[in-house]
Amino acid sequence: MKRGVWLASAVALFTSAAPGPAHAGRDDIPGRVVFARGGSLWLTDARGKSKAVEVATLPAGEVRLIRTDAGGGTLVVEIGGRWYSAALPTPGAPPATLAELPCGAGPARLSQTARFVLCASPDGQARLVRLGDGKTFDRAAPAAATSLVERDGVRRLVWTETTETNVVKAAPLAKLADEVVLAPEAPVRGFLAAPDGSRGVGVYRARPLKPAGAPERDELFGFALDGTTGRRRLIRDGVVIDWSWDSRWLLVQDGDKACIARATGGQFKCWKGYTAVSIAPDGAWALVLGTRSDATTGGGDAEEGKGKGKGKGEEAEGDAEGEGQAEGEAEGGEEELDGAIALPKGPMSLFRAKLNGPYTEKPALIETVVDGAAAWLPATSTSP
Repeated sequence: MKRGVWLASAVALFTSAAPGPAHAGRDDIPGRVVFARGGSLWLTDARGKSKAVEVATLPAGEVRLIRTDAGGGTLVVEIGGRWYSAALPTPGAPPATLAELPCGAGPARLSQTARFVLCASPDGQARLVRLGDGKTFDRAAPAAATSLVERDGVRRLVWTETTETNVVKAAPLAKLADEVVLAPEAPVRGFLAAPDGSRGVGVYRARPLKPAGAPERDELFGFALDGTTGRRRLIRDGVVIDWSWDSRWLLVQDGDKACIARATGGQFKCWKGYTAVSIAPDGAWALVLGTRSDATTGGGDAEEGKGKGKGKGEEAEGDAEGEGQAEGEAEGGEEELDGAIALPKGPMSLFRAKLNGPYTEKPALIETVVDGAAAWLPATSTSP
């Protein structure tokens, strides 16, 4: 490709603005996608129509996760159990080289404006890494159950404390001694707070709504982080991969189904035979991995649902359960690793799954050949 044509394509990918709502064409999807292939990270538009541009070179290893800040200007990448970061290069600049972060094995997420990465210390405690100078700040809280939230310009750590009080607590970064209780009972596992700190999700032991007298089991719930005890059932056996940046939607893996679910319950869509890897900032789209045979046959199944049933008190305020699954029976499938889902084996393709619409559409192909995870970026990069 001639350099002028390549540069025009790259500029469009890096700086494309969201389409006007009144006359946007059906192919105008406000987003960009970063994906792993052949030892590099590549950037393309969310339709998968533009020629992909190389944006970073990778060390050897499986790319299990790619995450970004709300503006889409910074990436953190998990490769072979280690975390790396890089700023997205400007158009025409050479691909970035990832810098390894001082993080141990476990989850990692960027703050809203990419100033901090929250990850695990070598002993599994919560660690903040300030990207500007690499300075680290450790907190005596389990990294796997700690979130970094930001609301009204105030950053706070939110974590579960289960050694003595079994509650969900929070404290501002500026004064971590000022702890407050946000939920009087902590989940047994899988806690993750919304980016704005308004809600949390996690797995609780609970008695199912039916049949009567059934024993307690693990179920996924959502709840407000306001000190109350009310909880709402979500996709029963789902594993939450991530929140949308608007704090309204969840990316969930339910056995062999990738799902987008409303955080307050009552609405979800799932795509059977796919693995969830990323969600759009407004929850309108998900990136999912499937087999390359799906890329040519349009394979995979879709389902949608709305919450059913009502309860009171601590048990539930409602629930959403996928179809085709017997009550009390958990689907197996993907292996849960530090809050992430093991990637499918064999040749993979990358697809775009759509939340909106009266019907559940099969995921649309973005890239036929990918070698790992992917991330959805907003249409414009506003991060510093």
